[in-house]
Amino acid sequence: MTQSQLARAIAKEFFLSQVDAAAIIDLILAKITGSLRKGEWVYLKDFGSFTKKTRPGRHVRHPKTGQLIWIPPHPDVDFNPAKGLLPAKRR
Repeated sequence: MTQSQLARAIAKEFFLSQVDAAAIIDLILAKITGSLRKGEWVYLKDFGSFTKKTRPGRHVRHPKTGQLIWIPPHPDVDFNPAKGLLPAKRR
């Protein structure tokens, strides 16, 4: 599902224009992004949680040349799904 498909579904469900639905989605994503940038934990009930983490720097080998390359530490987002999203055997 794309963001525009989600906006269309929200607009239809709540009798909104697609522009209003897209604005709501943009606001939600901006709030989640802002919280993650501050290092805060984001939890959405029955969906999952997002946390910001820093991936450590590491050496990797270039596939064509075989040369070792240093990849510096960089921020990443970790997602942990809620139990309802997991297959029955993983719960």
